[in-house]
Amino acid sequence: MRRNLKHQLKHGLRLALVAVPVLWLSLYALLSPSGYLALRRQQQLYQKESSRVQALEEQNRLLNQSVRALRSDPAAIEGIAREQLHLTKPGEIVYTYPMTPARGEEATANARVGMRPAR
Repeated sequence: MRRNLKHQLKHGLRLALVAVPVLWLSLYALLSPSGYLALRRQQQLYQKESSRVQALEEQNRLLNQSVRALRSDPAAIEGIAREQLHLTKPGEIVYTYPMTPARGEEATANARVGMRPAR
């Protein structure tokens, strides 16, 4: 009986000597500043920033395209002048519609402008 108890204690001690370091290493690999959870956070941050960079590159491409058009296309300059400054050619009349809803219609986000030649 005494021998069986001694054998169980040795077995438990060996198990503890193996289990404690394995548990500690597992927790360290999971929770340390360079562990798995930190790596996942960094991967998610990288994906988010990568998406943001792609969106900014697309915006930059569109802005560069607009700059090229404004440098070489007089129609582009005219379009901006008409749209933003409400400029007209001689003889044109500009109709500006109110932004408030009329008879249950929803208000539009931007004013609607219509142009037609004068008679």
